[in-house]
Amino acid sequence: MNSQFSRKLAARVTYVVVLLAASTLSFAASGVWSPTGTMVSARDGHTATILTNGQILAAGGTNNGVALNSAELYNPTAGTWVSTGNMSVGRTLARAVVLSNGSVLVMGGCLNDCLSSTTNSAEIYNPTAGTFTATGSMVQARAEFGVTLLANGHVLVAGGCTAYDANGCLAVTNKAEIYDPAAATWKATGALRGSRHAMTATLLASGKVLVAGGATAAMDAINSSEIYDPTAKTWTLGLKMVTARSDYASITLGTGKILFTGGEDINGVSINKAELYNPSTGKFTATGNMTATREEHTAVLLANGNVLVSGGNKKTLTTQTPLASAELYNPSAGTWSATGSMSNARAGHTSTVLHNGNVVNTGGSDAVNELNSAELYTP
Repeated sequence: MNSQFSRKLAARVTYVVVLLAASTLSFAASGVWSPTGTMVSARDGHTATILTNGQILAAGGTNNGVALNSAELYNPTAGTWVSTGNMSVGRTLARAVVLSNGSVLVMGGCLNDCLSSTTNSAEIYNPTAGTFTATGSMVQARAEFGVTLLANGHVLVAGGCTAYDANGCLAVTNKAEIYDPAAATWKATGALRGSRHAMTATLLASGKVLVAGGATAAMDAINSSEIYDPTAKTWTLGLKMVTARSDYASITLGTGKILFTGGEDINGVSINKAELYNPSTGKFTATGNMTATREEHTAVLLANGNVLVSGGNKKTLTTQTPLASAELYNPSAGTWSATGSMSNARAGHTSTVLHNGNVVNTGGSDAVNELNSAELYTP
């Protein structure tokens, strides 16, 4: 069963200097989390994107099992959240990407609790006006798909789940398509060699795109990879991952390698295994294991080159436990070490790196409810 879906269905380097009275300097503790404003709405399965002005746009998600069309902005200077314009469609498990002109494209996702339908609608957020406007609809309705901003400013989406039932994803697509911001239209491009969802798509330095792992409609994690060539508009099979995984988190390191962390294995159990993809060789190799097994977690690249992984679910064959723990990956050593834990255990949340290098985690769900809390991590 798709753990993210079943959980929703069931519950629905920079230091801050402070000048003291005695004119001595004190520095904020590093590696710790602190509360940073309460969100306007509790939300899980939402999108979060950092705007060019440094604010964070959080949009959609679910609250009490209902998909939200609302959106809100985080002001890092004030540490507060305020409402902004609503989307035309309530959506969860959608995807969002900042376009070359600074506007935000939000696309796809599930309507309501995902049992209704997925959507092919898309809309553009204008940060200056604070409003969403509809743009061309995707060829294929989908949720939990891969998305990438290509070097030419177009947007590639691939795969995804097209239908759900109470047990999770029912149907998965191999279709891929391209959004042209100038024309505001979508056009089909070469299809993936295999259908998959619950994966990521990563732009490589070459301009090509890597899609790896994910899951089939039977919720079986896969270890295959594919490379999209935007010139030929075709996919070619890549080498296999070390470990089959879905609902993982991935991030591109400063070296250009891509780090894949955790997720669910072929048995639907969360794992602590991590691996690296080397674009130069096309090979996946194992790296150090995380300190905890986790899926539905987040991973972000810090200014010092380390990777911060936080939250997610620890899932066994019979239990599922949201995590408050966080850990750091050192690319030079290939090892993980624990860092400060969040105040709230959360999965299905978002992590966003601010312009000053701090990280904001927002929303998600604990074992029972969607959350409206947000936390700030100081590296």
